Amino acid sequence: MDDHRLPKIVMYSELSSGYRERGAPRKRYKNSLKRTLSACDIDVQGWTDLATDRSAWRCRIQEATTKFEEERITTANNKRLRRDNPTQTPTPHPCRHCSRICRARIGLISHERACRQRHGQPL
Repeated sequence: MDDHRLPKIVMYSELSSGYRERGAPRKRYKNSLKRTLSACDIDVQGWTDLATDRSAWRCRIQEATTKFEEERITTANNKRLRRDNPTQTPTPHPCRHCSRICRARIGLISHERACRQRHGQPL
């Protein structure tokens, strides 16, 4: 393809906005496209050949996006269920000095320090 053609300019030019790591090279549209194709389980190496057959490309894109969307929704629902209905109850952490129950280990450490100071025991 000639260098002045719009598709080639878009595919190989740098993006003017977007996220990149510090010191990393600027992203191109092609990099973004490859990441999206990988997320949809489309072969990154052979996508150009697949795209030449327009009907096969449309069919593959439709299947891939449907599957991707279903997985995204399932993942979000599972995450929501885990958040709303935790299966594990927090392990209680009893104080060795006064038997007070703390829900978090860091709270127990802080409480035991204060408890030792109150009872005159060395830290």
